[in-house]
Amino acid sequence: MIPALAFCLEHPELILSSVPEDFAKARENLPFHKRKKIAVYFGFLPSSVNVLGKITETAILEGYLPAFRKLYRISIYQKAFHHLVFLNRFLFDFFGLAQKRGWKEKWDILFLKDLSFRFPDSSSKNNKYQSVFQTYEEVKRFCPEWKVHSLAHLYELEKKMIYLIGKNEFTGHDEIYPSPPTEGENWMIPVGTRKQLFDESKAQHNCVFSYDSDILAGKYYIYRILIPERCTLSLLRINGDWYLDQVSSAFNKKVKKETAEKIELWRMQNGILILGDVFRIGIPPNWVFTR
Repeated sequence: MIPALAFCLEHPELILSSVPEDFAKARENLPFHKRKKIAVYFGFLPSSVNVLGKITETAILEGYLPAFRKLYRISIYQKAFHHLVFLNRFLFDFFGLAQKRGWKEKWDILFLKDLSFRFPDSSSKNNKYQSVFQTYEEVKRFCPEWKVHSLAHLYELEKKMIYLIGKNEFTGHDEIYPSPPTEGENWMIPVGTRKQLFDESKAQHNCVFSYDSDILAGKYYIYRILIPERCTLSLLRINGDWYLDQVSSAFNKKVKKETAEKIELWRMQNGILILGDVFRIGIPPNWVFTR
């Protein structure tokens, strides 16, 4: 029996919303049935059996099976799962974040395969999934036709994108953005118009202008940070709550510790939430989906 189904039989309370009273009998009988029947008993689609066998032991033990069950019912993830060699923690966190942010585009399979090998379960860099997806989303938003073959190739395309943005001039219709989630301060200024956003993108050599339509729709917001260093801060709106999405200095470089600490204090004082385990969609706090 594949490890994923063996885990389900051993820990039904972690897989089923409620464990049937006669589960003890089912546990005795199910191992004698085909894998598809066992999978269906635990809520998985019959066609997912082969993919269940690709899930790493670490991902199984850390509770990602419900996340897989949900993602597999979405066609763009299902297709990707069947093309991948295995599914580990990094990919589940990466996909979970993508799903929460409403990603609906076709995946670059070679890129996903590279991620799976580059960030094994034993890697100390598994928390990079947020920044990796952020860059991937920005690059694909800027030019959907670009194909991403690997993480290294993604960063090359990011540089190309920043270069192209820097060459452009603002020629569109300027428009005032909706009111910011929180007012600015002397060290941070809300970006209030399309022209200001374009100027911020060009000055900081980043691609925040690609979020123009989301800002107009009230889903996103950008602030210019002036001190302790010049950088750009972005907020993401999910189910009515605002989350800190990204803070980067010029060329999307990491900010200094002093800057990060100042922004963290501001975040807590203004009720801004943070992204993180909330995106492990198999085991989230209930309010994430009910609010």
